Amino acid sequence: KMTDPFISLSYWKVTKNIYYSLLFILPMLFLYEFMCWYQYFGSSLEIRNSADVLLRQLFAGFGRHSEFIYGLILFVVFLVIMYFNRNSVKEGRLKFSFLFVMLAESMLWCIGFIIIMSVSEKLLLSILERNIIPEQFYLAIGAGIWEELLFRIGAIGMIMLILKQIIGYSGTFSVVIAIFCAAGLFSLFHYLGPFGDVFTYKSFILRAIAGIFLGALYIFRGFGITVYTHIFYDMAIISMPVMLIRN
Repeated sequence: KMTDPFISLSYWKVTKNIYYSLLFILPMLFLYEFMCWYQYFGSSLEIRNSADVLLRQLFAGFGRHSEFIYGLILFVVFLVIMYFNRNSVKEGRLKFSFLFVMLAESMLWCIGFIIIMSVSEKLLLSILERNIIPEQFYLAIGAGIWEELLFRIGAIGMIMLILKQIIGYSGTFSVVIAIFCAAGLFSLFHYLGPFGDVFTYKSFILRAIAGIFLGALYIFRGFGITVYTHIFYDMAIISMPVMLIRN
């Protein structure tokens, strides 16, 4: 007999919750920051994921304290989200086994993602085209975390809010439109800035398809699974040329 309501919740419902998602991505966030620090220790220049840079620039007005304030705000937001979603874990029974299953599930979604993107003769990489493997790997982690935060939580969430609450469209219609609009913004984002790719219609469409896949995955499986799927995809694309050279 099951009396604990938490136990009766399925894996699919529990792991979609933002509480599990944030716990799930924390190791990758620490790894991203550590690898960035290690790569550029003692240097005045850091190369970070573009979405991370964009969010940091919002706090540039605070001058030399901008980095501290940026980190503090993220930490406070993290604590607030975890507090208001604490009911995802009843009586302290956090199921760490779920986190390992989420890892395996993300790998499976990554395989599907690679198959979908392989319609092109060149799998698209959403990070810098540079031959510095440590840099490539931590930028892959940054892309997974910050691009998903910006375009899935941020863009999809904002567009859905406008369509549902302000314009009054139905939930399903709002979700579909939000996924497609966010995918377009996600694709365009890769052509901006000094390290942006050269725009071509084919690469734009392929990146939009990637954005639709990740957007749909975010809606159905949550933030954490989507972040790891994105990271694993980028890491797989980085690793492929290395393995081909060795063979």
